[in-house]
Amino acid sequence: MSQFQYACGECGFRTPWSTESQGAEWQEAHYAQRHPGIPPGGMVRTRDRGRSGSGGGGGCVGLVAALFVLLLVASTCRSTARSAPAQAPVAISWEVLR
Repeated sequence: MSQFQYACGECGFRTPWSTESQGAEWQEAHYAQRHPGIPPGGMVRTRDRGRSGSGGGGGCVGLVAALFVLLLVASTCRSTARSAPAQAPVAISWEVLR
């Protein structure tokens, strides 16, 4: 779920991270109190909840890389198992000279 932060286009005011509707309400209230007669403007920032840090997607890259390595190992093991011909067991017989 995404969170939204609204920034005022007239001053440095920013809303806390919240839902889209709540942020829009705070921005409208700010404009009504601080900038009467000016329609709300500025910019909106979004972020995903649960994302750690600002790396953005580093976990997905690691997951995809691990999956790739796993598939590579699996395909290598599978091809070597198929390429080795099946051999019959070799019987060793000893002859004793008298």
